[in-house]
Amino acid sequence: MTQDSPDRGADRDARQLRQQSDEHVIKCMGDVDMGLVAGDGLKVTDADGKQYIDAISAEWVLNLGFRNPEIKQAINDQLDTIDYVSPVFESEARTELARKLAELAPGELSKVLYGLSGAGAVEGAMHLAMRATGGSDFVCLDAAFHGRTFATIGLTYVNPGMVEGANQGLDRYLPRQMRIPNYNCYRCPLGLERETCDLACAEAIEWELERGHLNGPAGVIVEPFQANGGMVPAPDGYLERAHEISRAHQVPLIVDEVQGALCRCGPMYAVQRTAVEPEMIILGKALGGGLPLSATITTPEYSALLPWEYGFTQAGNPTACAAGLAMIEVMLRDDLPANSEKMGNLLTDGLAEIEKDSKLIGDIRGQGLMVGVELVLDRETKEPAFAETDALMAACLEHGLMIGKTGPVFGSNGNVVKFKPAVNVSEDEIVEMTEIFGRALAEVEATL
Repeated sequence: MTQDSPDRGADRDARQLRQQSDEHVIKCMGDVDMGLVAGDGLKVTDADGKQYIDAISAEWVLNLGFRNPEIKQAINDQLDTIDYVSPVFESEARTELARKLAELAPGELSKVLYGLSGAGAVEGAMHLAMRATGGSDFVCLDAAFHGRTFATIGLTYVNPGMVEGANQGLDRYLPRQMRIPNYNCYRCPLGLERETCDLACAEAIEWELERGHLNGPAGVIVEPFQANGGMVPAPDGYLERAHEISRAHQVPLIVDEVQGALCRCGPMYAVQRTAVEPEMIILGKALGGGLPLSATITTPEYSALLPWEYGFTQAGNPTACAAGLAMIEVMLRDDLPANSEKMGNLLTDGLAEIEKDSKLIGDIRGQGLMVGVELVLDRETKEPAFAETDALMAACLEHGLMIGKTGPVFGSNGNVVKFKPAVNVSEDEIVEMTEIFGRALAEVEATL
């Protein structure tokens, strides 16, 4: 140790980190009393020196795990060349990533609008749609999550446990949007059964596009797999019907894949689980290989903006673009779409075995490595097991496993466990996650 880095105990480091954080950092997305100081692959170490296996890809941002060597090398190579290029100039890394994203995208998607965050990319898609259609109202799902900026709050779910209170005093900034019932076959808001429902939830899009708008419809925005909305996949045929209705009304289908893309749901783009070729796909989270980067991929028809209408100084930062490009190249070379499908099936099979003896598991649902486990107190009434889910998360951490939670809201309201491990996860790591989860769940259920 040098004089600049004194030999301090791990416990003291953790306490000091927390104290200094409380003094200087404004917490706006929850507050877990844990400092993470080192990561490698799927393993992460906290400030007390305890190691965990990360089943959530560092909040679904590191789709190749911590400190992936090829992403690191791409970042270093870019920094050795040029570290920043303003969006007003051309950049090799920015252009190459856009070309690759378009090359891999379905249909006529060929133009890329860069942003910094998922919400910023959603706003970009809204700008593009409004300019092309002349409308300003968007159809969105009741349990959707598209961001917390002023433009996107109107597209994001309202719940007394979280967002409704967070909106207090913001009314004059919030745009009106057209909400429709959510797709959720486990908890159908319309009280229907999938075998006989004829996708009534999708048919609601038609009514809104015809009659629900005030200033003309601008688009339909959906997540192919709702993450914050409760880890709910769109039922078979939903996206196809949503696209059919959108096209009939001459508005774009905007697919928000901020959490679902880049092999998370299996394919490079989640919508590629279907034959749908949407007018826009929104990317974020993992796009920059761990660095801030988001984008909207769109068709030429929906690519026009007015000068200076939209933009961010750091949008398309070449270092982030180089990292994202390296990540995609690894995904293609190592066939990680296939690995996501294979490991996702292994994970859900393991969870299904645990479910056989479980008192709390009500439903398991997933696509690729986007997997949710809903906990209920009673399988008939489906009463959410909120407190038990919190206890399970704590037990998993105690045993060295990091999982996520949703429900469709955060805080004390979540009753759905999230598994979103890195898409290059190995079979041994999946088995380890499943075994730890099973032990932690058994401990919680033993107290019931």
